[in-house]
Amino acid sequence: MATRFVQHCTQNSLLPARQSAYRRHFSTETALLIVHNDIVRAVDRGDLVPLVLLDLSAAFDTVDHGCLLSILECRFCVDGDALEWFTSYLFDRSQTYISGEDSYGPVSVSCSVPQGSVLGPIEFIAYTEDVTELIAAYELNYHLFADDKQLYTAVRPSEVPVGCQRLVSCISDLQQWCAARRLQLNASKTELIWLGTRAALQKLSVTDSSLVVGSTTIQPSSVVRNLGVLFDSELTFKQHVSKIVSSCFYQLRRLRQLKRHVDVNTMKLLISAFILSRLDYCNVLLSGLPMSTIRPLQRVQNAAARLALGLSPRDHISAALKKLHWLPVTHRIQYKLSLMMFLVHSHQCPDYMSNTVSLLSDDPGRRRLRSATSTEYHVPRTRTRFGDRAFSIAGPKAWNNLPQSVRSADSLDSFKRKLKFYLFNSCFSV
Repeated sequence: MATRFVQHCTQNSLLPARQSAYRRHFSTETALLIVHNDIVRAVDRGDLVPLVLLDLSAAFDTVDHGCLLSILECRFCVDGDALEWFTSYLFDRSQTYISGEDSYGPVSVSCSVPQGSVLGPIEFIAYTEDVTELIAAYELNYHLFADDKQLYTAVRPSEVPVGCQRLVSCISDLQQWCAARRLQLNASKTELIWLGTRAALQKLSVTDSSLVVGSTTIQPSSVVRNLGVLFDSELTFKQHVSKIVSSCFYQLRRLRQLKRHVDVNTMKLLISAFILSRLDYCNVLLSGLPMSTIRPLQRVQNAAARLALGLSPRDHISAALKKLHWLPVTHRIQYKLSLMMFLVHSHQCPDYMSNTVSLLSDDPGRRRLRSATSTEYHVPRTRTRFGDRAFSIAGPKAWNNLPQSVRSADSLDSFKRKLKFYLFNSCFSV
């Protein structure tokens, strides 16, 4: 039923374009990529960007069944036997609570989506689908991931009070919208961060940079956690890298205790699961950062390689990485950028990603040029080097630099193999 419902929503474009949870080709990585892209392009224009991360209290547990069924019928055209099935699925549920040897219940459940079910999360994003209409009325950018909601907008430094007022009005209306759905927007746990260049941020006053929503004052933070990534005000990602490094070295110390009990292949699998997965998560956001920021991540990978092969700290690391077939961190970032571009090129990504880039062949002015028949993408101009970090800039650059033999791969698996082979050779060739 979950598959059929999502299929119905996809075919009829019923879910918000920027809701990235529980949908094929959508993920936290694509969500953060587009939010980061929007912010970088705005900062490159000289704007400031206030980013608000909204907090919903126990959102999945307070979904009203009657309201959900009404939404499914009116907004998603679920009727007849299908609506009866959803009614049967939601109603007459109960829960039993067990603590030690004591059991309590069963207790009737009159709200919430069934916990642990494959359909429950999809029902929730349908339940909150029309929040986008409220946000759009204030001309704010947004992105949703299940119950995580973030608002942001680009404002000129001279127009900060106007931008703040729009955010305050929108959040106030969101509180009323949540109350009508039996959801609770927790203003005291809502986070705010101002993003921009150092010069622009220094122009912000304390009074202008905070948001007053009802009796709650939301003070700006210097760092916020956004879907597992630490965003700082200048988008240096130094705190994020530091957190990854600390977490990875902790895991390496634990894995080192298993060194005598597992073989090399098992150790490589463990390192891949506990270390490399952390290095690779949303590493596309690290594109264009200076080597001084990236170098600690490379030290983590070097330590992991030495552990996998039983090497001493003095052994040369390049030979070890080559033996393990591991790309260095900078090449892993290029790998992810190129992979994202292939997903765009092969239409295996959300529309909000493909809308940020365009083929040279789509430019009417190039129809008579040789580039009109190429698979290269247009690289927009930027005002600063900071702007080059946006996906709409870095992605096409990485793609255009690939040889045609790699870009012309006919499947995702084929592209991954060719891309890995190309980057591996360019990195380790003598």
